[in-house]
Amino acid sequence: MDTSQDSVPRRCLVIVDMSVEQVADLSYKKDQVIQNCRALSTSSYFHLVVDSRLWLDSPEESSLSWVWPEAGTTLFKKNSQGAALIPQLSDLDHVLFLPKNNYSCFCKSPLHDTLTAQKIQHVYICGINTDYCVFATALDYFSATFPTFVVREAVSSVR
Repeated sequence: MDTSQDSVPRRCLVIVDMSVEQVADLSYKKDQVIQNCRALSTSSYFHLVVDSRLWLDSPEESSLSWVWPEAGTTLFKKNSQGAALIPQLSDLDHVLFLPKNNYSCFCKSPLHDTLTAQKIQHVYICGINTDYCVFATALDYFSATFPTFVVREAVSSVR
């Protein structure tokens, strides 16, 4: 049995939409999800940890503004207090922030190039919202042929 480091798949944890404004609306398993996202983020199991949350310059930048007219003006606004990572995770200096402007963290994002450059083989997903952003992200990773895992104890949804 090969026990060398080369035989261990390189793993990435992607934290989805754990922004101040989005987590504020979360009620189901909120504390558990926050605690588990933090525990996963500080684990040595992952070779790379990515924070991917909505970060818009303008409403025109994303089709999300069709659903939420305030997207890019007051909601998900780049550099705003609401779009910032929640305080329970913001002190983790090893986490790489990659903004997103769609439901999926993978769509129109540097994430694929980052995973490829880091030789990531397996992707794990935690965060919110399971019914659209986590779901869309998982489908995109899977279709890009990354073995993809959603960490059940570290996801929730506002709906």
